[in-house]
Amino acid sequence: MAIKKILVNRDLCIGAASCVVSAGSVFELDSENKGVLKQHGGVKNSGPAKKMQLENSAISDEDLMLAAQSCPTKAIFLYNEADKQIYP
Repeated sequence: MAIKKILVNRDLCIGAASCVVSAGSVFELDSENKGVLKQHGGVKNSGPAKKMQLENSAISDEDLMLAAQSCPTKAIFLYNEADKQIYP
């Protein structure tokens, strides 16, 4: 499994912040209490973002998967190299 792209579905996000606890170098909550991705250059949005665009592009696929799995509403979507959804 190689994660290449991440997306936070803002309609599903309830601001539980489990992603922030699991992977705070990649996720944070914005002013609307919704999860966003921390990207190079200070960009913060829900994506989609390629893994290499993340502020911490060295984060392991395992840590990204754990963060996605920790979300109670499954609002974090992960995609592989072929742009196929691998989670949820």
